[in-house]
Amino acid sequence: MPYLFICIVLLLFSCGNNPSEKKTAAPPVPAGTPKENIKYVNGIKIETPAKQENFRFHDPVNLSFTAKERFEVDSAHIFLNGKQIGTTGKGIQTFSFTVPTSKVGPSTLKVTVFHPDNKRSISTQTIVVKPDKAPRKYTYDVVTTYAHDPKAYTQGLVYQDGFLYESTGQYGESGIRKTDMNTGKILSTLNIDSKFFGEGITIYKDKIYQLTWTSRKGFIYDVKSFSLESTFNYNTQGWGITTMGEKLIMSDGSNKLFHIAPSSFNVIKETEVYDNNGPVDRLNELEYIDGLIWANVWMQDRIVLIDPESGEIKGEIDLSRILSPNERNNLGDSDNVLNGIAWNPGKKTVYVTGKRWPKMFELKIRGQAK
Repeated sequence: MPYLFICIVLLLFSCGNNPSEKKTAAPPVPAGTPKENIKYVNGIKIETPAKQENFRFHDPVNLSFTAKERFEVDSAHIFLNGKQIGTTGKGIQTFSFTVPTSKVGPSTLKVTVFHPDNKRSISTQTIVVKPDKAPRKYTYDVVTTYAHDPKAYTQGLVYQDGFLYESTGQYGESGIRKTDMNTGKILSTLNIDSKFFGEGITIYKDKIYQLTWTSRKGFIYDVKSFSLESTFNYNTQGWGITTMGEKLIMSDGSNKLFHIAPSSFNVIKETEVYDNNGPVDRLNELEYIDGLIWANVWMQDRIVLIDPESGEIKGEIDLSRILSPNERNNLGDSDNVLNGIAWNPGKKTVYVTGKRWPKMFELKIRGQAK
């Protein structure tokens, strides 16, 4: 009897644990699998604003789009330069907003429309944004005048700890030099290979970064010894360069500023530069001063002050009268124009000169932008 009882218990236990009688669980959803099976369709078109239509800061923008008859609009998300700025409801095909002051130049509008049955449509349009105000005009006082080597085709200036570092251009004449500002004595010079046309320089963490014009190659030197430590490459022309915190800012003769990672020289982002009339190109020598990028405009004796994030020109300085008429007549070549900006943070003054100019000027700017 006990034996029969044990057999029955074992038989019942075996039947109760038969895997074939268990309810099969649903397999887990693989990581990254979308919850919805979204299908993108060509169901909408932006009607307004028109392609490349011009706007200014604070202008109203009336966006409208049309949807094909078979694609009902459940809702829509509106984006400006990748940032969502609004949402519309069922059947609504318009949206209005005010142009923000965060960016000038080309801006991308994107509309993502949600249709029934997990369908979506996307349409984009490019508009152009300009500042709504003209740049503020600044004046200056000449604090001191220094002699400047009239053979130096100045491409860049940097001031640091009582010394002025200068980069010169022209094939066969390009190099860098270090000058004691107290004595005017040139302490160090280094010429580069005659196949390179030297351009702007900047100092970042005790290293001098020097650009060349069309060779797409730059040089990194030790600031104390002037010894060449390494080189770097870039995909544009090299014009001006400056240091802004942990980034370098570079110009290439267009209206663009390139934000550069010093370690790799990779472009982090690009900023287009506009004033209230439109793009301002031929940006040359650069200097970062109190939150703004100061830039020479090649073939013009003026400096523009640029917001490095938005690209808006906040101010400008006219230096067309800083040389006497006789000094200008003696410059010779027509491209011997203003070029070179260096900031003295201790004195809050700016050093400026030009290509083959006989003088360098220390300026105090009046009404300087914050």
